[in-house]
Amino acid sequence: MAQTAALVIRGPRTPASAMIGFGLIWAFLVLFVLYPLTRIFYDAFADEAGQLTLANFHEFFTDRYYLRSLWNSLVLGAATVIATSVIGIAVAFLIIRYEFPYRNLFSYLTMLPMILPPLVGVLGFVFILGRAGTVNVLLMDWFGLQTPINFMYGMQGVLLVETLHLFPFMTLSILDSLSKVDPSLEEAAQVVGANGWRRFRDVTLPLTTPGYVSGALLVFIWTFADFVTPLVVGVQDLLAVQAYLNIVQFVDRRIFRMGIVISALLVVLAIVFVLVARHYVAIKDYSSLAYSKVERRRLGTVARWLAVGFLALLM
Repeated sequence: MAQTAALVIRGPRTPASAMIGFGLIWAFLVLFVLYPLTRIFYDAFADEAGQLTLANFHEFFTDRYYLRSLWNSLVLGAATVIATSVIGIAVAFLIIRYEFPYRNLFSYLTMLPMILPPLVGVLGFVFILGRAGTVNVLLMDWFGLQTPINFMYGMQGVLLVETLHLFPFMTLSILDSLSKVDPSLEEAAQVVGANGWRRFRDVTLPLTTPGYVSGALLVFIWTFADFVTPLVVGVQDLLAVQAYLNIVQFVDRRIFRMGIVISALLVVLAIVFVLVARHYVAIKDYSSLAYSKVERRRLGTVARWLAVGFLALLM
């Protein structure tokens, strides 16, 4: 009886290996997450003497070039979300709602752009669409083009690369949401006369909101924080690029500190975007959504091969 009482009081023992594992996880988080973030925010609010001040942020918000970089980053992020939404929703709809050749293969290949390193993707586009790339060489050889077309170098190049690199995030998020849409809801909408685009706009798309918002958030933050792609295509007036260039120059301490300030702003803006997205999704109740079986429709001969060609071009 005494032994039983002792066991009840003590409770189950935590294995030493589990405690060591938790300790290592916390050590990793403190060393590589909490400490860097704390140091970034301290340096952002500190002057040369180590005194806390808002002068660094005042300098940022009174500098036209930094403000233009902030605006360009926001516009680029929004444009990338719009472009990836169009492609991602179309691909997700094709894969989950229709039957066509190589559908299973394309469902796996969709993830390929997402797992490639950003540098590999942008260099591939430069080799194909750059001034000395394959497309311009063919245009000059076959059509006598005198000056190569600038497909890549500029904001349009960043948008193109980010869109084709990040649309799988949107596709996978929409796929998950579409698999939870009850087909009976769409059938009921069809009964009352909502066909085609109207049914998609009023019934299907609103029910995919949680997945769409999560995908859009990932795309926006990734685009907002990416500096590799803009650097390769010669774009510098973006926040992430300015943070990188200011920190690695190692010459002017003031410019270095502005890089820290921009990094802190990137973290704050990312947190704000996450909170806004969570609040938007929480406005409506999506708890009734559950995975359901979806009957795929067979496409006609021309439509199915158009779908295959569209997906092959994206991959």
